[in-house]
Amino acid sequence: MLSLGLRELDEMLGGGVEEGSSVAFIGSIEYDNIILMHQAVLEALKDGKKVLLVNFRQPPQTLLRELRNYGIDYEPYLDGPLTLMDGYSNLYGTGGQGGKNVIPNPLDLGITTAIIKDVLQKENYDILAIDDVTSQYTLQSNPKTYIKAVVRLINSVKFFGKASFVAVNTEVFEKPDLAAVLIPFDYVIEVARGIIKVKRSFQPLRVAEPKVPYIRTQRGICSMREHHQSIEGIKAQLKAGKNGTLWLGNARVQIVDEETERSLIETIYGFLGPEKGKGLLYTWGKKQFIGYGEYARKYEADLKKSLEDIFKFTLASGGGRLELVELSDSVVVVRGTSLFPGGEGYPHPIHAHYAGALAQFLTEFTGERWEGEETKCEAMGARYCEFVLRKVG
Repeated sequence: MLSLGLRELDEMLGGGVEEGSSVAFIGSIEYDNIILMHQAVLEALKDGKKVLLVNFRQPPQTLLRELRNYGIDYEPYLDGPLTLMDGYSNLYGTGGQGGKNVIPNPLDLGITTAIIKDVLQKENYDILAIDDVTSQYTLQSNPKTYIKAVVRLINSVKFFGKASFVAVNTEVFEKPDLAAVLIPFDYVIEVARGIIKVKRSFQPLRVAEPKVPYIRTQRGICSMREHHQSIEGIKAQLKAGKNGTLWLGNARVQIVDEETERSLIETIYGFLGPEKGKGLLYTWGKKQFIGYGEYARKYEADLKKSLEDIFKFTLASGGGRLELVELSDSVVVVRGTSLFPGGEGYPHPIHAHYAGALAQFLTEFTGERWEGEETKCEAMGARYCEFVLRKVG
């Protein structure tokens, strides 16, 4: 299997795309689809594959500089497993630039496709990558002829047993032309406006809704979920707004210190008593996690992985460290250390809201009712906090 450069997307496809298959990365003028395609190319190079990258969109050195802005550095692979073929320099005339890896007249479709196929076979490349087919489309006097040439090229590459990664801007192609140019592709991956969608797949998908929310960062295209699982991702999303507001992405937040959170919990216990106080905190945790389980189930079928994603976000956001101790059809045990807020000498567990949040998540994810409690608490003198959750009924 070939990775597409994004763990969440690979898992959705059962580990990536089939070797020897053709993949269209479609998108808009944002060019996010192009960035993801190059992430896939870089992953293939790291995996030992040979790649022929044909660039029609801009000068080769400009392409290399652009990609470095997103953490994609091809320099270590050039003149080795990666060949960058220049289809840009002579795009507006012939004979201007020469050299081994320079296409003499890119607008001559017969010669251009023949050169690509010849190099691909003779030097035994594993993957053909094209950035992108849109540039040529806009310059053709007869777009239909161009589309036929692209379809023949992709089918030929597939016949040779090679894979192809191709970037396509859907906003430029006429609708019938777009449908035609996508005919030979085994996979069609749309990357645009913050959502990755699998529009076509060679194999059955692992999730009900094949979508991945994403963000473009200095590390390239990152899934929103993974982005929020690191302190760097959270820092990048924090923005100060007007009138004393603070935003984490689109959600308004406030920085709360440990003493403030602890005093709130103490007040609840003092006002309501041990049982009702614990019940309120538990319900508060449930309320905070409404919708999380349903959302996670759309994009990840594995409960263990979804729980671990929550633990990563909790760690990155300062909530402490959680780990899964036991997972069965009827019981889940989670252990925690340095949970927020911390403290010592308390007569009651102070993280009942964690138990409520976990119970709400499990109920939504599994479709069956779960309840739980904090059975051990660091604040009460235990070495760690422990949450035991059980399926009800």
